[in-house]
Amino acid sequence: MRKIFVVSTLLVTVLSSPCIFAGSPIFARDLTIGAKGKDVSELQQFLIKEHFLNVSKPTGYFGNLTKIAVSDWQTSVGIYPHAGYFGKISIAKIGINIGTTLAVVSTPSIDAISTTAASSAPALIMQSSVASSTHDGSPLRLTIPKLGINAGFQYNGLKTDGTMEIPNNIVDVGWFTGSVRPGQKGVAIITGHVAQIRGGVVTKPGIFSRLNELAPGDKIYIQNDKGESTTFLVRKMSSYDPSADATDVFSSKDGGAHLNIITCEGTWSPAQLSYSQRLVVFTDLSQ
Repeated sequence: MRKIFVVSTLLVTVLSSPCIFAGSPIFARDLTIGAKGKDVSELQQFLIKEHFLNVSKPTGYFGNLTKIAVSDWQTSVGIYPHAGYFGKISIAKIGINIGTTLAVVSTPSIDAISTTAASSAPALIMQSSVASSTHDGSPLRLTIPKLGINAGFQYNGLKTDGTMEIPNNIVDVGWFTGSVRPGQKGVAIITGHVAQIRGGVVTKPGIFSRLNELAPGDKIYIQNDKGESTTFLVRKMSSYDPSADATDVFSSKDGGAHLNIITCEGTWSPAQLSYSQRLVVFTDLSQ
């Protein structure tokens, strides 16, 4: 069971990361045939729990059965090539697939600025700091005509502590590099802020401040660094309680290409520096 347990916390200094799994293992090395150790056992435990590895308990040895199980899991989450090699892409991806409670997860959707921390902290970055072109099909621009959104992308992965990076301002959107590129088979994950809050008051709207105005059938466009444009159609929108099962947000087994956008909504809690709900827009590649 995966849960989006999002705690909004930016104290002007840094933007906390969204959707991290408390207690999830951090893999410090790539794993392949012949590897041994606790990290192999943790990987095997995950594969057993998700029904990819049919053994009674972890062995701590990366053999052929583990390789096949990793390959099957990679196929299910849209990782290509799905060769059974557990490398950087798989390490990033498993961070949103480990089945543990999200005990402490920071928000992908809000700049929560604490006035009590502002005096010794640097100013929040307000200007765009979009990613440079890599010419590998990575996203560059997100356009949502209905909302007047035309935003640049930042590329956000996992930090060394296992938490997910998010945009460092309220004007860009973030593509989680542990997910597939928009347009590829699988689920691409995009995050963005809903507002800037100072002293419990919204002082500036974020890039996704009007995301809740979307409706099924609305179009979302992604331009990549190859000059290609991909169109997605909104399928549905769902609100999640912090303790809700959110498996469907990060994975799909229908073999299609999807793009899911995560932000926050609901009531702001000054005590918890968090909104009460998470809004997810589910979209499908337009054929």
